[in-house]
Amino acid sequence: MNDKVKNKLIITIAGMGMLLSTLDTGIINVALPFLENQFHTSTSVAALSVTGYTMSLAIFILPFGYLSDRYGKLKLSLIGLLLFGVGSVLCGLANNMIALISFRILQGIGAAGLQATSAALITTLIEPKHVPSALGILGIMIGLGPVLGPSIGGLFLALHLWRLIFWINVPFAALGLICNYFLIKNVSEQQKVAPFDLWGGSVINALSVVSLLSGFSLLSNRRNLIPGVVLIAISLLFALMLYIMETKRNFALIDFKGLNATPKSWLYLLQTVVFGFASAGLVIFSKVSGKYNDGHQNTGFSLLGLSIIAVALAGLCIANQYWPALAITLLLFIYGVGSGFFQPANIAAIMQVGDQASQGSLGSLQRMVQNIAIASGTAIGSTVLNLFSGRLATSIQINWGITLAMVVVTLLLSIIFKRSVAATNYC
Repeated sequence: MNDKVKNKLIITIAGMGMLLSTLDTGIINVALPFLENQFHTSTSVAALSVTGYTMSLAIFILPFGYLSDRYGKLKLSLIGLLLFGVGSVLCGLANNMIALISFRILQGIGAAGLQATSAALITTLIEPKHVPSALGILGIMIGLGPVLGPSIGGLFLALHLWRLIFWINVPFAALGLICNYFLIKNVSEQQKVAPFDLWGGSVINALSVVSLLSGFSLLSNRRNLIPGVVLIAISLLFALMLYIMETKRNFALIDFKGLNATPKSWLYLLQTVVFGFASAGLVIFSKVSGKYNDGHQNTGFSLLGLSIIAVALAGLCIANQYWPALAITLLLFIYGVGSGFFQPANIAAIMQVGDQASQGSLGSLQRMVQNIAIASGTAIGSTVLNLFSGRLATSIQINWGITLAMVVVTLLLSIIFKRSVAATNYC
């Protein structure tokens, strides 16, 4: 197969998979009040259509990443597209809330397959000189999803076509399946021979993720503060158990031995945790980052992105209701600029930590960490808003301040680590 055609097909599959999976994270949010009335249910039950999708995505993304290294990224991506497409069709056909929640869970499992393989497809099947540009396009897709989701959802609701919120995915999933199948027939992949760690890593990781996300969701309500904290503590215990077990295994779901052998990998993951992206700037400057980063400047671009984000957050912390709307918009755009520089470089840096046989596992780990961080940040933000009810401006500034503190600490750790490595190499 012609390399140019192969590259375009891979970028199409990876970008489309990331766009569809992030689009459906938020597209249903605007429809929750409508679905509540349509199916004659409560707000909390309707919200399970969002929670079910997020939970299943977070639970299955690591196992799918591991399996993609073993059986091939294209095969797992094909399965992800198939499950996501079928789930989308069934969601649109749902005639009660239980059915919709069940099909959203199926959709989330498919989304896990898409997100687990997107970055790995690029780093394993595209020539190294084209990888930075391809990752820049992937960053654009990550930024477009959350932007287009509410807009498209709102449009279909206004037209009284709520089922199209789900059915819009079907033609794109079908196109992805065709491209994917064609690549499977014409491209060979390196596969990793290793047993699947089901009952150890997968189950304990799932328990940790479910406990953590459930705990954070409970924090948004004052009456559930104690159960929320207890669930978060339980999730941390499961995470510790996972770490201890996986460091003793030769074929671990998460290669903690490899992460420990490369300390900078933990720093990259920490950067992922504190990273929040604003869409407009991310879309534009992901392309800029991909163009000017030749693959050897990932650390520099990551630090540049975090620095720009810190400047924007500092401005947002001191902003108040008397500031003109244009100034706030400018700060949010600057925040997005930093996000655009950071996202592709951070993905590339994490993927470069491991060898070609572990790209699926690393890509799925990066996406899982970021998804959990986004969900956790949203829950913590809601908690602050509830704790300072009636003082909206104060609660918003506190949220910006918490984020700024995390970014500054991570930025300082990154600079210190970079200088220590430079000093060691000099000696």
